[in-house]
Amino acid sequence: MAEQPFPVVDVSAWEVVRDETSGAEEKAWLRDPDTGQDWLFKAVTVKLGHVHGEDWAEKSAAHLADLIEIPCARVELAGRGASRGSISLDLCPRLFELQEGRILLEGRPGYVHQPGRGGGHAGHSLENILAVLDGALPPPGWAGFPGATAFDVFAGYVMFDAWIANTDRHDHNWAVLRPATEAGPLRLSGSYDHASCLGFNVPDGKRIWRLAEPDRIGQWCERGKASCFEHAPGRPIPTLVDTAKKALDLASPVAREHWLGKLVQVSDEAVRPVVIRNPGMSDPARTFALKVLDVNRRRVLDGCT
Repeated sequence: MAEQPFPVVDVSAWEVVRDETSGAEEKAWLRDPDTGQDWLFKAVTVKLGHVHGEDWAEKSAAHLADLIEIPCARVELAGRGASRGSISLDLCPRLFELQEGRILLEGRPGYVHQPGRGGGHAGHSLENILAVLDGALPPPGWAGFPGATAFDVFAGYVMFDAWIANTDRHDHNWAVLRPATEAGPLRLSGSYDHASCLGFNVPDGKRIWRLAEPDRIGQWCERGKASCFEHAPGRPIPTLVDTAKKALDLASPVAREHWLGKLVQVSDEAVRPVVIRNPGMSDPARTFALKVLDVNRRRVLDGCT
């Protein structure tokens, strides 16, 4: 039986409860009139007539995260008026405040908040993230293995990025949950904002060209750099796989075994429907994404074990 496409939620009539100012995309927090839940709507980017695929990238990433038990925001495809996009369910529980990584890192050695992707992102290092997450707990409801720390889970996020080719894990794109009314431990927030993955902005012509020769997909994957983490300007930027290896090295041995074991167990049969069911993807985009996931899975497992 053919896979049924993911539904697209019409949020045109949903109330805007607050604006979202971070990032360059059209964004707004909307309230579902039926449930009262808040969702972040993000419209896709259109440049020179080329429609990017942030919506299907976000939707795919959320389901891929589920396959390896990465705690992640729930995502649905959405339309708002003439705008195509996606909605992500608010990750912040009642009586908590969500604080982005940049707030925790203030005052850490060498840290300089740097919006955008250029430069060296001084101080946004795995070592500083390990330090500021010291004593913090995993996200609410996550029960991957006993005794896990917040950084053990964060290392899983970094490995996940390497698998899906997500290059946008900057200091706004991870967060902690801080109790709003009483003292208590911090918790890592679930992962969110995975729109910059799976070649979401590669034109179909370039996808077709790369798919024509197997080595060209591998070359594209090797170009995936962890440019939003600290790196020395003028020197080669570490790859996503190298950064995943470093994160797993800094995490506990149990965490390393857990996350790599989850990735080993992922089957093509589980991955394929996640991509195929996205109605906004072209055939070249689907084939390209599946090839990237296959190549990167092997690269992560080879590079991190």
